[in-house]
Amino acid sequence: MSALHPVILLLAAFGTMLASPAVAQSTGDEGANSLSGQPSLLLPSDTPAGGNLNGFLIAGGPANAPGFGLAGALCTAYNVQVNPDAPVCLVRATTGSAENLRLVAEGRADFAVVQSDRQYFAFSGQADYAGGDAIEDLRAVFSFAVLPIHVLASATSPAEGLEDLAGGRVGLGPMDSSQRLLAQAALFASDVPVSRMARVHEGSLATQIEALCANELDAVIFPSVLPSTLVSDALWECGARLIPLASEGVDVLVDSNPFFEPFLIPQDAYGLEVPVESIGLALTLVSREVVPQGRVIALLQAAFADFDFFRSLHPALTMLGPEGALRAGLVAPQHRGLQQYLEVRAQYGGIEALD
Repeated sequence: MSALHPVILLLAAFGTMLASPAVAQSTGDEGANSLSGQPSLLLPSDTPAGGNLNGFLIAGGPANAPGFGLAGALCTAYNVQVNPDAPVCLVRATTGSAENLRLVAEGRADFAVVQSDRQYFAFSGQADYAGGDAIEDLRAVFSFAVLPIHVLASATSPAEGLEDLAGGRVGLGPMDSSQRLLAQAALFASDVPVSRMARVHEGSLATQIEALCANELDAVIFPSVLPSTLVSDALWECGARLIPLASEGVDVLVDSNPFFEPFLIPQDAYGLEVPVESIGLALTLVSREVVPQGRVIALLQAAFADFDFFRSLHPALTMLGPEGALRAGLVAPQHRGLQQYLEVRAQYGGIEALD
């Protein structure tokens, strides 16, 4: 798989395209979440870190995207435990991972929701963060969810894997989207050249799936939180199928890029007969080393004090397990607050400390 090396370069060179999850293209009911902590979460752009009342601020991403709602769920869990009448954990709407990281780097937010690839690029000084722009004191705190890449085939397509899509009609999304970059990387790793496709749909995810259900496309390839209502509708209303994202090349892609996670789409996500192999990026929470460890520990305690309650606050959290929350996509060094929290949990028979 010597041809795979350009894929790795492609991911680094165009890492900025992964700033906003492709799921933000989907319908609002997947991304938005009314349980976002408190109604006054859309804060002005000049709000300093710490927000008001000596509280703290999470840069969450677009208000209609999963990251904002997931940050809101964490703030809700924290505020309910600490003081529901005077919330101190607040979420700010932004344009996505790139702005979130900038706000944290400038000290204007205490925490940021970012995709695992952006976390990796920012800490290691790659892609947009090359040339001395690395955030060297960036630290990993928490993982909300893995965004597995879905390969959704039409009812009439005989495809059983990516290699069967060569020369076909596929939905990949706009050229500057996260969906496009991830889909092209997966296809390239599977030796399926996009240039030889009979048709590439570059519209919104919703219009791609409409075309799939009209048998105008053979497949649509996109990342999404679980469960996705768009996927559920396509599976049940037009007979679409999820096919595995698995090949030797995809394995090398994951091994070469630590921000990717191998992932099994579980049966209960969509009422499947068997789990479906895939890979994905994680939506994670990061901070900087200067943020007090007590603040990090307090957030983690808020999530785990009543983990079932926390998971009930956003649909994307229903698939989250305790171990995944403290491991998936955390590619930057751990914040010392996370380290201490893990050590205590390990000491008292909880989750083991990370290697």
